Amino acid sequence: MMLALLAGYAIKIDRDPYGVPILKGASWERAFFLAGYATAQDRLGQMEKSRRTARGRLSEVYGPTFAASDRDVLKVGYTDAELQDQIDALPKPIKAAFIQYSSGVNTWIQEAKTSSKLPETYTTNGFQPEPWTPLDSAAISVRFLQTFGRGGAGEIRNWALAQYLAARPNLKDHVPQVLNDLAWFNDPSATTTVPLSDDPLGKNPPKFWLPNKADTLKHLAALPKVGLFDLLPGIRVASKEASTLVAEKLGVPWKSGSYAMVVSKDRSATGSPLLLGAPQMGWGNPSIVSEMSLQAPGLRVTGMGVPGVPGVMIGVTPDLAWTMTTGVADTEDIVYAARKGDDGYVIEGREHKFETISRVLKIKGQPDEVVVQRRTIDGPVILEPKNVPFVFSRRSSFWKREIQSFEALYGMYTAKTAADVSKNIDRATLNFNAFVATKSGDTAYFYAGNIPKRAEGWDPRFPIPAEATWQGYLPRDQMPHLINPKDGLLANWNNKPAVWWPNGDTPVWGRVFRDKVLRDQLTKPKLSLDDLKKAAWSIARLDDTWWSLKPHLESLPDTTAAKAIKGIDGWTLDGHDAAWLYKQFLTDLRSELFASSIGSLMTPDNFNQALQPSLILNALEGKTEFDWLAGRKPAEVLAKALARTEDAFEKAGKPGYKPGAISFGDQRVPYSNRGTYIQVVELGKQVEGTNVLAPGQAEQGPNAMNQVDLARTWTYKPMVRP
Repeated sequence: MMLALLAGYAIKIDRDPYGVPILKGASWERAFFLAGYATAQDRLGQMEKSRRTARGRLSEVYGPTFAASDRDVLKVGYTDAELQDQIDALPKPIKAAFIQYSSGVNTWIQEAKTSSKLPETYTTNGFQPEPWTPLDSAAISVRFLQTFGRGGAGEIRNWALAQYLAARPNLKDHVPQVLNDLAWFNDPSATTTVPLSDDPLGKNPPKFWLPNKADTLKHLAALPKVGLFDLLPGIRVASKEASTLVAEKLGVPWKSGSYAMVVSKDRSATGSPLLLGAPQMGWGNPSIVSEMSLQAPGLRVTGMGVPGVPGVMIGVTPDLAWTMTTGVADTEDIVYAARKGDDGYVIEGREHKFETISRVLKIKGQPDEVVVQRRTIDGPVILEPKNVPFVFSRRSSFWKREIQSFEALYGMYTAKTAADVSKNIDRATLNFNAFVATKSGDTAYFYAGNIPKRAEGWDPRFPIPAEATWQGYLPRDQMPHLINPKDGLLANWNNKPAVWWPNGDTPVWGRVFRDKVLRDQLTKPKLSLDDLKKAAWSIARLDDTWWSLKPHLESLPDTTAAKAIKGIDGWTLDGHDAAWLYKQFLTDLRSELFASSIGSLMTPDNFNQALQPSLILNALEGKTEFDWLAGRKPAEVLAKALARTEDAFEKAGKPGYKPGAISFGDQRVPYSNRGTYIQVVELGKQVEGTNVLAPGQAEQGPNAMNQVDLARTWTYKPMVRP
């Protein structure tokens, strides 16, 4: 328990044995005030870095190393007035949450200043915290929601790929075929969250227009003449490359992922619904996320939050538990318009002036710099190639409406049934997979967000003319969803939502996908909480491609290395030679299949990312449009790859496999392929949950590292009961 005498009254914060704040307020507003106060107690230093990352103000206090990230943000981010507009559009209780949360943060800041409790980031870098505002929370919220819930904007990357392929002598006449191999539209064999046999839209799904070879060639020919290397700056801006790298370095939200498992009462070994949620948002010290329990009249919710953002993002109430994973839908496009002079552009024969926003970038120890953001009617300009009379901007389905998604989130706090959740979920503008289990017995899945209905005639993998406007968004009842599945199980690891759902501009979902290894752990007729926990433990150690290549590995020469590769059965355990050999073999097989035809794709990282396991399997089985085998037998390719692997194994001194690990100071936790936060819930007569949030709740003090041993041993602590 912590007491602080402020403004004539005592602030009382109860905490559980792991330091999780239990925020008991006499009103909704008071609970969120306490949330801001307690989160600032625990994470003010991290919150400072997060708001400066989100608002393009890092280099002002941390120096020129962070200037590239700030420019990234200022070139595409919102103004204060636009953030305020988003807050003002919220329902009154949610707007009050933003205001009261900020007030709580400021109350702690004043106490910390007067009692010399400011975190090291201030004292080391010689600055004082400015007052916290709802705009700071809004900016962090926008960045978090975009990181976790946006997809697409890969059109410039694909355009660069097409130009690269056209320059390869043996591929230049096969560009559409190679593109279809590397960036396919829809693979019906990919695992889905909603099985076709259980899909309420399966017999009459929404129609997505997809181009044929002639359409693709026509689209490529119509694109402005921009050179390959002139496209690269646009790729960096579209992907927020600089600010993402800095966010990772600073330990604020920077990546997305996540897995979920939901079991119905009939499939549950206890007769009660079960839910495991594990957002994979990266690792840091302190953690990327924190935990809280909010309790007030009409409000009882416990779970994971994001420091700087009011509320619980994933959690439990007395009536339900919910979790979310990244949906990966194509929610953005890169559009181009003809430029008209220096300050204008033309769409459908009508001249427009750029909207221009100038902001001062302050860089510690250097002169101030003016960063100019230019916008078209579609959104921020991300590319203006020299000597090309066109401008490229980003069109987003959630533009200026990200924070509206809090209406769907806060709706979880009062929902009791799947039907209640369904009514709220269409307020989400960002794309998520939402999973719910209720005390009343429902289990449900909803694919959320604004999904554009695109104009026909254009290949969605490439930039489109600004004239090709969207035809609205897919209606809520046409989005993938499933309530009370017949087999009693919902499982997701960012996989495809439904058989009929296409990839869009990014080839995410194919016949080889990691969700299969998750589902393979959940085959028992009855599943327990321990089964869900064991599944999370297992998928952190299992390779997700092994099962797909296993039939082909039987043709490998009968060498010691080949026997080891065949014998690992998917497990990639610390110290095992077989796991090292298999990982290296996959790299060598990719090179043996594709390098002679496609080259390096400019970097090894691009090569390994673009040439996915689904393509490897398709190429070996002759299920591609381009002949990657080039007259060779699959066994020949596999044998040559094995020879490379054996050579690399010898040169490396016969190393054992080293799994990914998380470092929390001098403490190391192996097998990093796990949730940043994991919650496991049973919805019986009472809602009971356990969770783990490594390294701990606070950024310093006794609660900073007290969950590392839990993470290391894959054990969990009790959640505060909502």
